[in-house]
Amino acid sequence: MARITMKISLVVALLLFSVLSFSQVAAATGSPGPLVSTSWVAQNLQTIENPNQTQIRLVEVSKSSYASWHIPGAVHVKWGSEVFGAGTDHMVLDYSQMEQVLKKLGVTPDTRIVIYADGLDQATRFYWTLKYWNIADVSIMNGEKSVWKTEGRPTSTVVPAVKQLDYPLKYPPNTKIDALLHPDVMYGLATGKVLFVDTRPASYFNGQKIAVNKWERAGHIPGAVDITAPEGVTKDGKLLSDAELKTIFESKGVTPDKDIITYCNTGVRASLGWFILQELLGYPNVKNYDGSMREYANAFYLPMEPSSFDVYKNFPQSPINELKASQDSMNAKISAAAKTSNDVALEVKGFASKQFVLGSYIIAIIAIIVAVAGITKKK
Repeated sequence: MARITMKISLVVALLLFSVLSFSQVAAATGSPGPLVSTSWVAQNLQTIENPNQTQIRLVEVSKSSYASWHIPGAVHVKWGSEVFGAGTDHMVLDYSQMEQVLKKLGVTPDTRIVIYADGLDQATRFYWTLKYWNIADVSIMNGEKSVWKTEGRPTSTVVPAVKQLDYPLKYPPNTKIDALLHPDVMYGLATGKVLFVDTRPASYFNGQKIAVNKWERAGHIPGAVDITAPEGVTKDGKLLSDAELKTIFESKGVTPDKDIITYCNTGVRASLGWFILQELLGYPNVKNYDGSMREYANAFYLPMEPSSFDVYKNFPQSPINELKASQDSMNAKISAAAKTSNDVALEVKGFASKQFVLGSYIIAIIAIIVAVAGITKKK
């Protein structure tokens, strides 16, 4: 009996060891989920710093701060040209552009891509782009870039020599997470069956502020609720807990049973709202509108709230307004010049008429004198 008990204990111990070992491996190289901690990244630095491996690829998304310092082993994706479609204003990368970025990163379909950035919304925008193009294993480091340094973790200026690899990108893209003006936004406006979540600061939502040079109308999409991101959903550069985030969104009526479209100015802040709702809280029907107000507010046939022109009549003049004012001024000058020319023409015409009458009188008088002289001569 003792031997049987001993064998059972041994089997249980081996099973526990196997489970623990599997958990440790999963934590290191498996599927850690959409959000990983700075500690998770630190624990995996040995793997990350090896440029020849394709298990984990750490990616920094930034404009230029990568050169100053970055997390050891991280590769760089340039904010702007490698995140947004060429020749567009913050629209999603097309197929060939996404292929080139993935090739540069040296990843395969089995690679876990972990993203961090100067701002969490920049990280979520690139995350959303990868998900749009059917990249499955993607995570975000929970913390802005500065958090890593604040925690006293190691930094580097060495650019890893990652081997470029051709990535078998799948087509078509995952349009279930991308809202288009037609039909998605229009459908929501027409039916009222879509909840719009505005992730901009309240000053934009209320129509008190406008992005000059982007559009001519202030305010928000009718019926939208405002939840500012990242300011309202982060603390010390990190996302709040899932429970706290759930409370924030549900307090505004943003619940899992609704079809939801997140938007902002250019689809960047909105990507953070999308990430929280779909990737962290598990909402099933959420789309990020990457066109956002840059597209919507320029579609003058669509309604906005508040609708009063008074809201933005005193805003700084944008180039369009300046051009209109310049055109109006030019038209006024042309009208004034035309009026002046017309007045001059009338004066000339009047003067000519007077001169013609005077000349006629003179000619008549001369004719009379000549006639009288002729009669006198005959006598």
